[in-house]
Amino acid sequence: MLRRVGRCELDGDGTSHSTNRARSRAEEVLEQILASKDGRSFIKMSQNTYSEQPILRTGADFARERAMRRQEGREAARNAREQRVERRHQQASVSSSTWGASSSPESAQSAWPSFSFVMPSFFAEDSAELADSELPPTLQELRHLEKENLRPGELFCRQARLAAKFEDSLPFEGFHPYRYLPTYKDLGNRELRGYFTWRASWRRGTAGDAPATYVTILAFELINGVGATPGSEVLVCLRKLEQRCAEQDARGIGPSVTMDLRRWERDYVICMGLDVQQTVTEADRAFGAGVETLRAMERAELSSRGLLKDQQAEKVPAPTDDEVVVAMGNVSTMDISRSPFVRAHRESFAAVAAAVARRMAVHCNRRRKTGWVDGLVGYRTSWPFTPLAGVPLEHGWEGPERTVRVCPGQTVSFRFGRWTERQAYSTTERSRELARLLRAIDRQMRIDWEFGHPLKEQVLPRYLQKMVAEESQAQHEREEEAERRRFKVDLSKLGSIRSAAAVTREALLVDEEREGYVPGDAAAEPAAMAPTPEPAVAPPAPATVSVSAAAPAPQPAGTDLGLTAQERALLDALLTHKEAPATAGTSLDMLVDSINEKLFDLVGDTVLEFGDAGPTLVEDYEQDLRGYLQP
Repeated sequence: MLRRVGRCELDGDGTSHSTNRARSRAEEVLEQILASKDGRSFIKMSQNTYSEQPILRTGADFARERAMRRQEGREAARNAREQRVERRHQQASVSSSTWGASSSPESAQSAWPSFSFVMPSFFAEDSAELADSELPPTLQELRHLEKENLRPGELFCRQARLAAKFEDSLPFEGFHPYRYLPTYKDLGNRELRGYFTWRASWRRGTAGDAPATYVTILAFELINGVGATPGSEVLVCLRKLEQRCAEQDARGIGPSVTMDLRRWERDYVICMGLDVQQTVTEADRAFGAGVETLRAMERAELSSRGLLKDQQAEKVPAPTDDEVVVAMGNVSTMDISRSPFVRAHRESFAAVAAAVARRMAVHCNRRRKTGWVDGLVGYRTSWPFTPLAGVPLEHGWEGPERTVRVCPGQTVSFRFGRWTERQAYSTTERSRELARLLRAIDRQMRIDWEFGHPLKEQVLPRYLQKMVAEESQAQHEREEEAERRRFKVDLSKLGSIRSAAAVTREALLVDEEREGYVPGDAAAEPAAMAPTPEPAVAPPAPATVSVSAAAPAPQPAGTDLGLTAQERALLDALLTHKEAPATAGTSLDMLVDSINEKLFDLVGDTVLEFGDAGPTLVEDYEQDLRGYLQP
């Protein structure tokens, strides 16, 4: 805030002159601004637009504004107080005729406004409270029971059974003050009649809201078997109340008793022997199952390494890598299913995360006083359990000895007349430390697998960073080695492979090995000659086939072998030991290949070789070729 020292006056040209010689720094700066060309144009604009607003605001200006706001607030409060007093007088005049004019709940339902959460008035007390003599007969008997010397639980149960079917027609209009665990005795006469009016509309399904006080009393009635059959029907009614309260919590209407209702639902199910899974949320079940899996993993790893004491070293089945990584996700604040790398490499991530978890279990056992899982979710705990705490009951819930598994990691037992609750954890808050570890594994594996965009590095202990890097690198090397050894069979290419094999086999067969082979002499016989019948010949005894039997039959001289003039000339030149003649339009090596292919069926092998000196005859087949080609 600026301190005002002197009064600043402006001339027509925008310059300022101080009436006192002592000027503040703000006034000096203002004078410099107004002395410039831009400052003079600003003065002309401000005279037309902001002439009513001061350039400098002092402490006195702010004080006057605060005083004006306080005065406006006092006037508004006075008007509101007068309106409240007038409304109370109107309510008092209307309530005197309501009981005689309307005696049925249906006639009063249309006039049921809800002011359950209107702010209360602290300036005047409600002077229109009803006397006990003005209450309906049922409620007078209810008030009369309060004068008897009864235990709180017995008193409430007798009152609830007395008014089990009672319905009133006087809705409560006003603010419901919050009461912790209220009963009929805690309500005023007008609020008591309002409760029975609200209960009648709730049972018909027409209630507009659910005040915390009324919901609590109705829950007490249901637990004691008033208004519903004990068992599943009571549980359904309690759940309906819980859902309505949860809806009001979402809209910001309070106070809330949702948590109390959920606790009473669970306790009621345990005491009545119903299915307790109905009262446990999926998140609580997943958290408890995750803690149990991590403890089983830790115990199995320490037992396999001989780090447990003899009395604790019983064998525990070790969970799989996938079960461990699911448990880590349920116990941590990180949703691993949202990671693109985890979705693409689920098995690899599970293997690395489980390996790091096992190493952490061993590390904490050797170097810390607290185990790894204990450091994440706390120690195993047990404490005395009081079912339906705060509910006024006529008698306690005991029954036979039993143990109830509420959810994974949580049990409730009744032994020797005492209730005990045991948990595998001391906090249900998900672990941020475990989430940082999972994120570090995700980051390191993205780097090693060269996957997508790398995550930002977070601060972790060096030993933990080393564990993550080593396990990630080891898993990556194992996968690369497995990939090198793996082969893939494409079944769609088997047909082409068979076709190629058939062609190769056909090329390697000689004439005698082919089916339906007819020798050349038999083929030359005239087709018109009828075959001479031959006597049946017994099959010969097996004998060794000589090599000469497989040799091709000699062809008569001058047989046409399908050779071209150039190919025949080349063979004649080689047989006479002359140089190969020049070829026109065809290369010499192609002629050699063509001759070998045409004579292969006849000889059964290549007859020409192409060396450094050109084509030459194979000496083993030279005489055969002379017999085939030269007459």
